[in-house]
Order: sequence, then structure tokens, then C-alpha cells
Amino acid sequence: MRILHTSDWHLGISHGVVRRDEDHDHFLRWLLDEIEARQIDALIIAGDVFDVMHPSAEAQRRYFGFLAQLAATDLPQVVVIGGNHDSATRLQAPSEALRALRAHVVGGIGADEATWERCVVPLRDRAGEIRAVALAVPYVHEFRLGVRTTDLDHQAIRRAFTERFGALYRGLADLAEARWPGLPLVGTGHLTLGEADSSDYPQEIHQVGTIDGLSTQILDPRMQYVALGHIHRCYPVDKDRRAWYSGSPLAMSLPEQASPRRVLDVTLSADPRGEPTIEKVEVPAPRALIEIRGTPDEVLRRTYGLKWSEPLPPLLFYRVLTDTMPTELLEKLNKVLDKSPSDKRPTLIELRQERLTPIPRLEEELPLSLRELEPIQVFSTLCQSQGRADTDELERAFQTLVSARDEDLEERIAEITGERP
Repeated sequence: MRILHTSDWHLGISHGVVRRDEDHDHFLRWLLDEIEARQIDALIIAGDVFDVMHPSAEAQRRYFGFLAQLAATDLPQVVVIGGNHDSATRLQAPSEALRALRAHVVGGIGADEATWERCVVPLRDRAGEIRAVALAVPYVHEFRLGVRTTDLDHQAIRRAFTERFGALYRGLADLAEARWPGLPLVGTGHLTLGEADSSDYPQEIHQVGTIDGLSTQILDPRMQYVALGHIHRCYPVDKDRRAWYSGSPLAMSLPEQASPRRVLDVTLSADPRGEPTIEKVEVPAPRALIEIRGTPDEVLRRTYGLKWSEPLPPLLFYRVLTDTMPTELLEKLNKVLDKSPSDKRPTLIELRQERLTPIPRLEEELPLSLRELEPIQVFSTLCQSQGRADTDELERAFQTLVSARDEDLEERIAEITGERP
């Protein structure tokens, strides 16, 4: 029984002014080919299908179109769970219709344990035989499991979470074994499990800042493999290496660009207590996220010589090492980038100054309340705190905005900046 585990697609996501739709199209075409080439029996999408709870029509078209393409293949089934970015009701609304496409969707579960029934999903191989059972657990808010944290300290909150989430997985394992005894169990989850690395984004998902990650003790030992979503990096979370994050298939930030994007090809053991075979499959990057760091002259020079091998033009993040940012630098960079063909033009996402010398301390302490300062004083103090010496022109422009009447504020901004806010 072969399972392909993926998660955190975030369909519809934009990076600055760039929509990542083309990136997702490259990934979905590649995924379709991999499923067929590897003769996968079940695809598991472990949450955050969409980037927002009210996805655009285009993002939904991409999702439903992919499921329709899968239905035209011999793949026996797809299991989709909701993540914290998904609307549980919206994701699950077409679930009856999607059954015709051999897709089983669990957007969320309620407090009533009767709703847990739909989380138990038999998995068939390409010959039509039931070979395993999925415990399709989506993102679950603790309130749905009866956890009330109002009067609890941190340790009591941790105990309550461990107890209730553990009971959920035990209950589902009991249901699966009662119906299909002797088959391997495959769990899912969309949560922070174990200790996330400080560079992982996102991290906490339940009681942010209070309990960090949930304990791996919540996992029922009868589950041979656990397909996790939420963390965007691929790694195992338990010492037995049976619970894995697949990570996101696209790099959505510079830190994510540093680690390979993957899906996981999991071959289950026929023995329910056996160990699965796990292959990390690298997803080809359709686009690079490139950091260009240096002095103003260096970043310009590197932009002139910019090269890439990916099919889509890269997204650029500039870190300019200077105490005084040249006002003309942005214009110069865009002129260089404009020399590329329109369909191959890299996009400047971020231009950030990094000072070479420390920011000087303010000469005098600020009043205790902002109410004691005029807006121009706040602005001047900000300029001073950033070590700017030539602020006269900036302050005049700011004062113009402050003095503008509410009804023509937008026109004044357009006059000063040359564009609408």
C-alpha cells in the first residue's frame, strides 16, 4: 500500500505583488505525473489546501480541477483534511459531490463524538482491496474537544490538551480496528507536534505562546504512520520516525527557500505493527527566492549579472548595507530589471536597509505618552532614531499630509508620491 503525503499548498497565496498561481500549476502537474509514475494508492493532503478561509474563485478552480484530473487516473482515493487556514465548512461543503471523484474530505469535526465517524476512511489499493485505514483528523480547535482553559495554569492546559487529543486518536483507532481488524492505521493531523525549530514558520497553533507544541504522547501507538501538516519543513517529529511533516511544496519565504521542498512516498508494512518505508521526494522548484545582499553598488552589480535556471522568474529580496539609503537606488534597480523580457522579468519584492553603524541613542527621553507629542514630533523622533540626518524634505512632506483635510487626503498623497495609496 503506497501513500503520497503532502500538505500546506496554500492555494491562492500572493508574495508581494506576485501571485503564486503559476508556481502551483507547475507543482500540480508534477504531482499528477509522480502519482501515476509511482503507482500511488492514496494521496493524503494534510491541511491548508487554501491560503485563506474565503479563497478566490481561481484558487477553488485550481483545487477542483486537480481533483477532477486525479479522478481520470487509476488513483483509488484522495483524503483531504482541513487546516487552520481553511474554512472547515467551506472545505467540507462539496464533500458529497467530491465522493464521485473518489475524494474523502474532512474539513473539521464537532464536539459530538458522533461526528468522528467520518474521520475513519478505508484505503484501497489499485486492485480495489482495502489494505489500510486512515484516521483523517483535521485541524481541531481545543474547544471542540471540551478543553476550557480559562481557569487553568500552563501545566494544567498541557495536561488537558494531551488527554483530550490522545482520547480522540484512541477513539478513532478503536473504531478502525473494530471495523477493519488487522489492517495498518494511518493517522493525520494539522497541528504543532513536538518541538518546532525556531526558524519554522508557522509554529504554535493551539494556545499560542502558552503550550508551544503538543506532546507526541497524543499519538496512538497503533498508528503505523502519521501524516502531519502545518509546519512548512519536512522532518520526523518522534524518535520512531513514524510521524512526519511533509512541509509545503513551495518556498513561501526566504527561510523556507533554504530547505528542500518535498512530498513523502510512504509504503506501509502489511503487518499493522510493522514499520513503513519512507522516501523523501524533492519537488522541483518552479521559481527561486533570491536574497541579494551588499552595498548599493554591489546589489546593482549583482542585479546586472542575475541568472537563474527555474522556469519562472525569481522573486528578489534586497538587503542594502548602508547608513544612508540612496533615494535613486530603487529606480536604478527597476531599470536594470526592465531590460528582461516582460515574461522573464524578476520581481523586486523587498528593498531593506541594513545599517553599518549602530543607530544613535536619542538625545532626550520621550514623554511617557504619545498624547504629549505632535505628529511632526513623532515623525522627527523616528527619523532621528534611524540615524537620518537629511530629514528636512521628509518632514515637509509629512507635515503636508498631517495638515491636509480628511476629504482631500488621498489627493494630497497622490500629489506627493505620484501614486494612489
